[in-house]
Amino acid sequence: MKQQEDDQQWEQRSQQVAKSMQEWRLAHPQATLADIEEAVDQQMNELRARMIEDLAQANQADQGTGRSKPVACPECGKRMQVRGKRERRLQTQGGQEVTLIREYQSCPHCGYSFFPPR
Repeated sequence: MKQQEDDQQWEQRSQQVAKSMQEWRLAHPQATLADIEEAVDQQMNELRARMIEDLAQANQADQGTGRSKPVACPECGKRMQVRGKRERRLQTQGGQEVTLIREYQSCPHCGYSFFPPR
């Protein structure tokens, strides 16, 4: 069910990008190829960031409860502890911000902490 909702959202976002670009083109009839490329890149980067964010969050949801299992500390090898969820903001290659909510883990022995990869 979630996949169908995501597919519909992505389809709607894609249509919005296409419509936005058509409106942009009408408003910029003298645009050069470089101008057009820049405008398309901006729109596509925004769409790309939302897709990345959706897919990354779906990975966590697909893992059942969303709770991470503690892993071995990469620094000292001891068992890490889950310390609750935290928000992390990242920047895509296209310069757009993506927000991920992940369970944060820390090592009670050496203090190392991180967001486990998904």
